[in-house]
Amino acid sequence: MSTGKMSKHDMKEDKFVTTMFQGASIAKDNLRGVILIVVVLVAFVAGIVIIKSYTSNRKETAQKTLGIAQIAYKAGNFVEARDSLLSLTEKYPKSKSAKIGNFLLGHIYFASGSPDSAEIYWKAFLESKFQDPEMIVAAKAGLAGVKADKGDYKTAALELESLYNENPDFFDKADLLYKAAINFKAAGEREKTKELLKKFIDEYPDSPLVVKAKFFLSAAEAV
Repeated sequence: MSTGKMSKHDMKEDKFVTTMFQGASIAKDNLRGVILIVVVLVAFVAGIVIIKSYTSNRKETAQKTLGIAQIAYKAGNFVEARDSLLSLTEKYPKSKSAKIGNFLLGHIYFASGSPDSAEIYWKAFLESKFQDPEMIVAAKAGLAGVKADKGDYKTAALELESLYNENPDFFDKADLLYKAAINFKAAGEREKTKELLKKFIDEYPDSPLVVKAKFFLSAAEAV
């Protein structure tokens, strides 16, 4: 099976991404789904569809299963995508495709409100030593999101801030910084909230999140 790698532009126009972006907007207002956007974007940016052919029939089958899941993603059939990925990770656990499958399962479960399952699959992805820096950052951000989902906002904020500081080349650093600030806010860390919101506003003045950042900053300074 041969297919092309999606560009960032194409990815952002994808129906699945659009749907999850709308869901994430609600999630952010309720301090849930802390890094949903980051995970969705990286899932495609990192090259979800395997484009190399394999000599092993087993690897070819794993590749095809991953492709089926990606097609289901695009069609909005998220349950089918999940089931295909579960089959992939169970039948071919050591394959490259299964490692990517673990990453995507983490996202699917987190987006559907199952943080415990998301944690299992993101940890499995990280333990697999898959060599893609942006997917690694996103999985770690996902785990921070799980902590926030469970109410451990301060730990989530510290982890997101560390990821922001330690990964200068991550393509969506702005989102990491903003989510770190918002989680400090949820944790009642007013000074840290102001510090990061000011930094976000200064460094990303064109971000669509600046309006919200200024509102939260004003509220923190008024206390």
